[in-house]
Amino acid sequence: MDNTNAPKLLTRIKEFFVKKAASFKKNANIVRELVKKNVKIQYRNSAIGAIWTILNPLLNMLVMYFVFSNVLGYKDDKTYALYLLCGTITFALMRAGTTQSMTSLVNNRGLLTKNKISYFVFPVSNNLSAVINFAFSLIALLTVMIFVAFFNNVFEIFSPNLLLILVMVPALFLFSYGLSLILSALYVFFRDIQHFYNVFLTLWTYLTPMFYKVDRFANSEDLSAKFITAVINLNPMYHFVEFFRDAAYRCAENTQFVANCGEIINGVGTSEFWGELVKTNGLQKAMEMLETAQMYAPLPGAQEILILYGWGIGAFLVGTLVFLLTRRKFIFYI
Repeated sequence: MDNTNAPKLLTRIKEFFVKKAASFKKNANIVRELVKKNVKIQYRNSAIGAIWTILNPLLNMLVMYFVFSNVLGYKDDKTYALYLLCGTITFALMRAGTTQSMTSLVNNRGLLTKNKISYFVFPVSNNLSAVINFAFSLIALLTVMIFVAFFNNVFEIFSPNLLLILVMVPALFLFSYGLSLILSALYVFFRDIQHFYNVFLTLWTYLTPMFYKVDRFANSEDLSAKFITAVINLNPMYHFVEFFRDAAYRCAENTQFVANCGEIINGVGTSEFWGELVKTNGLQKAMEMLETAQMYAPLPGAQEILILYGWGIGAFLVGTLVFLLTRRKFIFYI
């Protein structure tokens, strides 16, 4: 390369990145304002406002609990309320993000035609709003966890596994965002897609074990039950919902984990434990028991995390490709 052209090339590269950085900053500000707007107007005319983001999953869980705990025979399951709530709030994140994003380009045609705004900001903002609502729903989850722990004496549900929720959320966001890009692009050309998707969501809800358990089919020798199990395993939301349950409370369902943690908790209040602790034996014993407990705790492994991010990144890449291939024609159909 000619040495005289090198400074020009570097200048062009610098200008390119400066332009992209300015565009990113502008779009980031737009996304932030859209998220604020979405959150504010969601319950704008409601008497209790944003509290509905906590009450809504709780009320839905109560209805499902009183119906399905009797119909499906889960009345003796101490953590069935948590099973329901984990399923509903996880699925609600995906459902809210995709349904709101689907019509976002058409609904904001005025902004898109009069201003130079990236088409991507609307699906992004709607999915981020869904994540914020999901975060508020975790307050409902914590409330039910405290209730279940006190009334059923299963305090072991409060474990470090809860932090794994932070691992799941980005993968679910990518998955929901990828679907949103596809749906919003299709809706520009085919308005009927909204009705088809609403029907599909109903089917998807029943194919995701939110109120029933997979072992009802997995333990059956019937061919139809095996087919249903296979379909459920191919359902991406099944993996997200199960991962969330494992992270949120499933350690309480393992008797070895519960027994070891319970023995430690009970031993701390005795004089014998503290007597042994002075000799350093008590602390060593407690650490050994906790290590054994962790071996039995249903901590989601690398395989489960790879499955989640496989679905998330895959949906994101496919959605981005579909969106990029069709966006130049948006302006003619919006």
